[in-house]
Amino acid sequence: MRHALIVSFAVAALSVAACSKSEQSDAGENAKAAAVKIGEATKEVATSPEMKAVGADIRQGAAEAGAAAKDAFATAGTELKQGAEKAGDKANEAAATADAKIDRAAADAKK
Repeated sequence: MRHALIVSFAVAALSVAACSKSEQSDAGENAKAAAVKIGEATKEVATSPEMKAVGADIRQGAAEAGAAAKDAFATAGTELKQGAEKAGDKANEAAATADAKIDRAAADAKK
């Protein structure tokens, strides 16, 4: 793409160089007029109701995605907290069971 652009500019430059002064002047004026028209068309597209609608759709989609992410993170946080509480409860149960077994073993050892 870049190579094609460079080649096309080189061809345009050589074409202009091969023309007479009046043809070069006309070509320059035509290029300026084309640039102005492109600028005006770009402004029209940027300010068109369709582009404004696209922008509104993008903002709405981003807001919806943000809300969904917020809900997902809240749910994940709640589930993580519940899981941690369950793990803590199981660890406490395991520790109590281990303590009871140690106490029994110590009592048996004294006999």
